[in-house]
Amino acid sequence: MAINRHSQIPRPAMSPSWSKLLVLLAGVATLHVDPIDATVLKFHSQLAVSLTSNGTSFVASTEELPGDLLLADKKTTKKKVKKSLNSSEMVVEDMVMCSQGPEAVYDGEIDVLLLFSKCIGGSTLATVETWARDMKKIVDDTVDAYAGVALNFKASMVSGACTHDVQEVTTDDLNRVTTHPGLGDVYLLDSVLASTDSFTAVLSFATDATSYNEIVSYENVNQLGNVVNFQLSGSSENCEGGPGSCIELKQDDDIFMYNPFTVTQSLDCADLENGVPVTLIGDDGTRQCFCGCPAGFEMQTKGREQACVKVNKSASICVWSKVNGYKHQVTSPSSVCSFDHIVDKWGIPLPLPTSGYGLNKLLLLSDASLDPRVRVAAIKIQSPEYYAGYLSPILGSVTSSWPLKFDDVVARASNTAKFDPMFPGGGDLPIHDAAKTWKDYQSNRADAVNSIVFKDFGKYRLEMDAYDYYSSATCTGCLVILDKYRPRATSQCPTSLCDATANCCTAELTPDNVAKANDLVQQYFSYGDQAENDGCSGNNRCDLHQFSKKNFFESKYTKYSHDEAISCFDQDVVLGEILNHKKITVNPLKQPDGSSCNEIAAVPTGQCTRCCQMSTALREFWTDYRCGSDYDARYCEGDSDQTCTFEQCLVVNGSTLATVTARIKPVVVTESEKVLQKLHEEDAQTVTQVHRALECTSYYGDDGACDYMVKLSELIETTQTLNFEGDFKVNSYVYWRFKVNGDLEKWQLWKTRRQTSAETGCHWATCEAVYDDDPVLTFSDPETKISIEAWTQCGLVRRFFFYVHLHVNSAVDVCKHFDTMWYQTSVSRLPIAAQMCAYPGSDFAELTFDFHPKVGLQYSRTELQMKVTEVVCSGALENRTPVEILKVSKDSPEIVTRFGVDMLHTPNTEALTNFDVSCDFKYVGYGEVIHTTTCSRSFSIADCKGPQFDVPNAKCEYDKCAGNEKVGLYEACGGNIVRSSKTSTYVKSGAKECCQGCDKTRVVCTSLLDLPNANNELMRCEPESGSGAYRSFFPVSFLADATQKHPIAMIMVSGSVLAVAVALVAIRRKAALNPVQIESDLYLPLLS
Repeated sequence: MAINRHSQIPRPAMSPSWSKLLVLLAGVATLHVDPIDATVLKFHSQLAVSLTSNGTSFVASTEELPGDLLLADKKTTKKKVKKSLNSSEMVVEDMVMCSQGPEAVYDGEIDVLLLFSKCIGGSTLATVETWARDMKKIVDDTVDAYAGVALNFKASMVSGACTHDVQEVTTDDLNRVTTHPGLGDVYLLDSVLASTDSFTAVLSFATDATSYNEIVSYENVNQLGNVVNFQLSGSSENCEGGPGSCIELKQDDDIFMYNPFTVTQSLDCADLENGVPVTLIGDDGTRQCFCGCPAGFEMQTKGREQACVKVNKSASICVWSKVNGYKHQVTSPSSVCSFDHIVDKWGIPLPLPTSGYGLNKLLLLSDASLDPRVRVAAIKIQSPEYYAGYLSPILGSVTSSWPLKFDDVVARASNTAKFDPMFPGGGDLPIHDAAKTWKDYQSNRADAVNSIVFKDFGKYRLEMDAYDYYSSATCTGCLVILDKYRPRATSQCPTSLCDATANCCTAELTPDNVAKANDLVQQYFSYGDQAENDGCSGNNRCDLHQFSKKNFFESKYTKYSHDEAISCFDQDVVLGEILNHKKITVNPLKQPDGSSCNEIAAVPTGQCTRCCQMSTALREFWTDYRCGSDYDARYCEGDSDQTCTFEQCLVVNGSTLATVTARIKPVVVTESEKVLQKLHEEDAQTVTQVHRALECTSYYGDDGACDYMVKLSELIETTQTLNFEGDFKVNSYVYWRFKVNGDLEKWQLWKTRRQTSAETGCHWATCEAVYDDDPVLTFSDPETKISIEAWTQCGLVRRFFFYVHLHVNSAVDVCKHFDTMWYQTSVSRLPIAAQMCAYPGSDFAELTFDFHPKVGLQYSRTELQMKVTEVVCSGALENRTPVEILKVSKDSPEIVTRFGVDMLHTPNTEALTNFDVSCDFKYVGYGEVIHTTTCSRSFSIADCKGPQFDVPNAKCEYDKCAGNEKVGLYEACGGNIVRSSKTSTYVKSGAKECCQGCDKTRVVCTSLLDLPNANNELMRCEPESGSGAYRSFFPVSFLADATQKHPIAMIMVSGSVLAVAVALVAIRRKAALNPVQIESDLYLPLLS
């Protein structure tokens, strides 16, 4: 600090216009650093102002000082005696002398230019010369001779209008100035600047407008700042611009009223840190200058030097300053953001101001003018707020250990200088400013602070100013209001929609479930939107939101903006994304090579699943305000239990996307029902079973068509519909496959595309559909399982099973029973051996063909019944050409036909007559399929009776009838008689007349078995029954006896056969009229 003194150069008495003078300050003293030399310093005006603003004033004497008082003491130190602290001992201390201010020193000569108008008079020049000599003498007398400062004048002249014409400066004009040496050296105006380094000032003397304008122009062009322009008497119009333009000299002697020069000395305390110069008049009457400490500082030793050190204020000055601020934490919600009565509610202490006037002067200080007053103010401090998440990794988690100054933070980590605050620092915002009289404050101190209303969280400076009449005192404190209440939910976090058979958060994507899931999403957003918070928090939420989505045909979650979660299960969005997905219409069954996928699962399970995961953690921004800190940390935090996580998956299964049906075509059902009508399968049905009749009688046989060939589309008809509304082609979503004969077979594509009318050639609406991948299938097994599946990219829609049942016609084993169809009624009904006997006494054998329509048919519940519709038999005797002996064309005929087979007698008789018989059985199966079976067997006929003697009427019969065309005795005369010629076999039917060879005996054509239907009866010529001798000669019992005894007869005869034979004899017996006793006698032995 420097103290400045200036000595005004004496001047004559001044007129009132002196206040308008422009004073040119020119430093005219030169100083030497050596303190032994005399020193002259320039006055430091800014320093004097500075001291006044800080409350320290050094009043300078208004008296003019003699030059010798401006000289500083040559000593550098002086001893000072004072009592030591806490004792009466006297201590001698060195006093530091003042030093000069080097920044205010001017060395060398000071040049001043005098500019004269050409028209100036000689007397005026003489007056100015006298004034100039006086100025130089005053400076020389005032300034130390060793200061090295000199005031020099130089002169020049400008044009002027001495007459009507402008006159230029001539050499004669300059010579007139030269005659006055006190004006200094004289130069032409163009060369005067070259005579010195620079002019400190310009003093001009104008006589008219021409000279004045040239002077001003010269000053402006050469940028001469320190100028005083004098206007000589007679041209006052040129001073109309005011004192800044020129100074009018009414008389030439008025120049002596003006002294533009001062001599200034500047003192400071360069040898005492923070010291101030103190001037005094010593005991010897000389001015002295020593260095001391200003108020608030004290002299202390720092190392080897002394310094003025600022003394800290006592912490006990104010109750608010005893602590590092007050902190209040808001932990409960309030709809109104307002905090007051901080003394009553929060316990903030009250400062107690006192006055130097004393308590007994309260009345005096209760002046209602409020000039002596107590003022209470609250100011919100807005320090920069930085995100704590950036600072914590650098400064640690304990904020109390953080530096209070952000510069210290930057010093610790330089990169923090680049951090942008979330809220920049702003100007202080007063929120309360009220004054009370001392009396009112003392009477109700709490009300002055309780009345402060805080409308926000923040950091506040509390101020209490106490004013008396001439001074004031301030008590300052700090209060921070912190938000410690975090947002809390008022609604429930939704629970995922789940199917009973699905995962805990998965449901089928149906329109109803989409609507429910969308409602749950809205409930989720309500969790955050409806959360409550305190009234001061406002819109400062910083909830932690996360949203991830796994869309259809995706295998993992992808993060999206949380705002998109609101439409995650929007009906139109969801259906649009699945139905318009580029993969949804790709055939999942078709392999790259065109074959069908043979895997059980054609597509991955659940690939048409849309999952949304969203979570919200309720959080808000809050600032940890700290008193004394020039920055604050802003956090984003919330309570750990205030979170909501919601996950929902909606899956489109195959059956969700589409509905399909598959059924047997009605025409196929009708045909199956026809087949089933011919069967006896009680468990057969036509819903899933196709029944078809084969032509053959055994599976894989060759007696007719034994397989069934058909396209699957000709058996099964399908429908498919999408379960969602919209203009979509269902055939682009649903695809079919099938396989036959169980799980070992491979799947085949089915109906992948319907062929166009151009491809099929059918252009009618009734045309049967023709499809790609619809091959003709061949069925030959009794039962074939057909598996049909409808698939989409979202999985199996439905699986169907159908069965093709093939039914063969009943097997025919009629030939197995063919032998048993032939027997001799006159002997027994049992099958006869290959050899048989002729009817006793006759040349023919009786042979019966007995056929039942069911004989030889095998019945099964799964086989179709066949029926016989025609039986044709032929016979041949001894290799003769065969002849048809029987033909019956009728559905399921019952046939019992008897033949008489003549023994061979043309051309010769033989011991055995061979007879071959063959029958064709025609069977008709389902669908009028005809199966013909041919059966054959051979017989040998012999005369088992043998020769006899003396047979009654034998002679007469032989004599008259031998060779006769009529039928001889005991020869066949009626029925179907098979006879032969030399080359062929033929049949004679109908009754023949018997030959009457004996007069006493009538021979008649008599029935052998007395059957009621004569058409089926064999007849032979026998003596009329009245001729007992003939009748009893060849009874039927003889045939049985001969059969038993003849070497070619049957060997085994069971009891049942005998019973049949006895029954026949009994029938025959009953038919006889008045039988002779011998027949009765012969009956009994047969039973034994």
